Amino acid sequence: MKELIRLNKFISNSGLCSRREADMYISMGEVKVNNKIINQLGYKIKSGDKVYFNGQEVTGQKNIYIILNKPKGYLATTNEKSQHRLCTDLISIKNSNKLKTLFSLGRSNLGLVFFSNDLQLIEKLKKNPLKIKIIYQVNLKNEISSIDMNKIKKYISGGVSKKIMVRKIDYVVNKPKNIIGIETSLIQGNYILNFFKKFNYNVIKYDVVSILNFNKKKLERGKWRILTTKEISFLKMF
Repeated sequence: MKELIRLNKFISNSGLCSRREADMYISMGEVKVNNKIINQLGYKIKSGDKVYFNGQEVTGQKNIYIILNKPKGYLATTNEKSQHRLCTDLISIKNSNKLKTLFSLGRSNLGLVFFSNDLQLIEKLKKNPLKIKIIYQVNLKNEISSIDMNKIKKYISGGVSKKIMVRKIDYVVNKPKNIIGIETSLIQGNYILNFFKKFNYNVIKYDVVSILNFNKKKLERGKWRILTTKEISFLKMF
């Protein structure tokens, strides 16, 4: 026999509201189960039933939002296929394998990765890539000359800047001139490689130092943390 769960508890488990509030929404006819409006208090659902509140599917699992400082050797991926040594293996919570990220980050690259099981938010952010700011620290094989740096700055400040999605670029203060800071919109990592290749510079590795206005301050390599309520509210404003 399939296990049944009260509808109000299922909604409450998602973190949307309390059980009492869920009962109120149910009695008002704002909850559907398998596309049928349910206004019966005490109604129970079974595994596989689809629950909708305010037109959006409810998963029955509380949404969680995490940033992780990715170490070398681990893979942050949007690929559904299972692979070994994934960043989600470092996150010690139940069902961490169900967390999704905004973009992939290869094993040799480092830095901040955003994870969540809030698939609606993930898709919303992906659909608005220009609103997302990412700052990379890029290690090049050779130093960028001041002449080439000026050429690159002139290039991104021109009319093509919207196409290349690069906003700013400069040397990193107090670092060798092969270590470059670059601010972009939401892009895939190979875009960074191709951007510098255009100017005959090869990327050795890169480090995401900031994403969605979150930085790595007090977050050691390989460590992760759950976002605060204030940070989550900020995210949902995108």
